[in-house]
Amino acid sequence: MSWLLVACSPAAPRLQLPIRTEASCESRSVKQTAINAIVASVDDTIRPGSYPGDGVLRKAIKNGGGTFAFWRDQKLRVPDTAKALGVEGDPTLVRAVITNVVQTDPQHPDEPFRAVWLTLATPKGDVTVLERAYDVQNVCIEGRREI
Repeated sequence: MSWLLVACSPAAPRLQLPIRTEASCESRSVKQTAINAIVASVDDTIRPGSYPGDGVLRKAIKNGGGTFAFWRDQKLRVPDTAKALGVEGDPTLVRAVITNVVQTDPQHPDEPFRAVWLTLATPKGDVTVLERAYDVQNVCIEGRREI
């Protein structure tokens, strides 16, 4: 009766739409619901890696698509990440950097993912971590942007 477990578990904080995005979608628009779906699909595991810097990622996004997305007071249910960062409860999501680059793990070629850089507020200051997201939809709306 697994449905009972779901009904009794605490509700995860609902992701609000980002308050601001910096996207490179050519003549298309950023799809904010895709951003939320991608962030909600992170695997709650901090991956090894050093943040390459905003300039490097802006260039990658300009060349291949993606977005910088920003939130205010957005709690994110990532208990293992919070524990690794020494945060009690759900950390506050400040920013996500998402590129449209989809990768595969040679050990699991049927499970595509994308790397997502999450910036989380902690008592010691903002920390940027690398995680895998398993929602691999494009962050740009298909079609033309209306001007």
